Amino acid sequence: MKGTWKAGSLLFVLALGACTAARPEDMAALGAADTAAAQETMAPGAARRVILIVGDGVGLAQWSLLRLAGTADLAVARLPEVGLVDTRCACARTTDSGAAATAYATATRTQYRFVGMAPDSTPRETVLEAAEQRGLATGLVTTTHITDATPAAFGAHVVSRYDHRTIAAQLAEREIEVLLGGGYAYFARRPDGRDLVRELAARYRVVRTPAEFAALDVADTERVLGLFADSTMYGEPGVRPPLPALARTALAILERDPDGFFLLLESEDTDEVFHDTLSAAAALPALRELDATIAVALEFQARHPETLIVVIGDHETGGLAVHLPRETGALTTMYTTTDHTAGMVPVFAGGPGAAGFGRWLTNEQVGALLFAAVGAPRAAR
Repeated sequence: MKGTWKAGSLLFVLALGACTAARPEDMAALGAADTAAAQETMAPGAARRVILIVGDGVGLAQWSLLRLAGTADLAVARLPEVGLVDTRCACARTTDSGAAATAYATATRTQYRFVGMAPDSTPRETVLEAAEQRGLATGLVTTTHITDATPAAFGAHVVSRYDHRTIAAQLAEREIEVLLGGGYAYFARRPDGRDLVRELAARYRVVRTPAEFAALDVADTERVLGLFADSTMYGEPGVRPPLPALARTALAILERDPDGFFLLLESEDTDEVFHDTLSAAAALPALRELDATIAVALEFQARHPETLIVVIGDHETGGLAVHLPRETGALTTMYTTTDHTAGMVPVFAGGPGAAGFGRWLTNEQVGALLFAAVGAPRAAR
């Protein structure tokens, strides 16, 4: 949408057109039965602190690649609950990241490219907004621009994930304590003449470089806005701090809220390397950074046992197959596509309410469990 519902109507029609292949029985199968199942998995009570870690594009084969590469002690393996997630969107087809993240953020399956919106293009409350309503602190952290599909689905409502400037304006209106990623241009170089970075500087400590981020006095920082690149940061070594460092600082700021927090940590690099169909050696650094971020979350959980950690992929990317020859030979990767697939993705969880994730789930059921975790139960739709 370009600022108004009317301006977004064409995008809405195009998105619906992309999903017309679903049969009525497909939609029914994704309806009442899934909602009932989601309600059954909701654990009573809420976690005081919720850390959602999204490895964009990470499915079973991606975790297999990391394991087979010889990593002896994967942090993700220390999470006790493991489930499988059906990632399809509202039309029962392979999802994009906008629809995928919206299912997690709103407990609602939706159309391609939508973020924070139901299939009929009406806004749906997100788990981040529900957390804010309960007085929890919130944070969005990513290795791409902060207006990209995954973080946008938790903090904005538009019918096109590519409407970055509207997403930036909506994020600027929220009271999200931690915003770390790229996307400076969408905040500061705008056709409407607004400089959102200057406006936000009245409420946030603004950092633009890894050096400024490293010099941040966390004890004296209530809110931080980090915009480390004009747009995305993939393929630009050194332009951003490592994701584990971003996570550690976000947690240090958010943990001071006695009511708790909801924090999204996203690795976008894990999606990009598999879109690019890279070799095993070239893809592994992104996966290792993701696992190192999980280790940071586990260290935090060890000090704060009331913390729920959920690690998940929004979809699988690349149709990856991992081959370890019976004869002597190197670990190799093979791909069936440069796009997303409909393969189920694993979910790992530990902490209060984690047991609900240890089963077969649909992506909107995952969203329902996240709502329950922040103390705002909602059935999947």
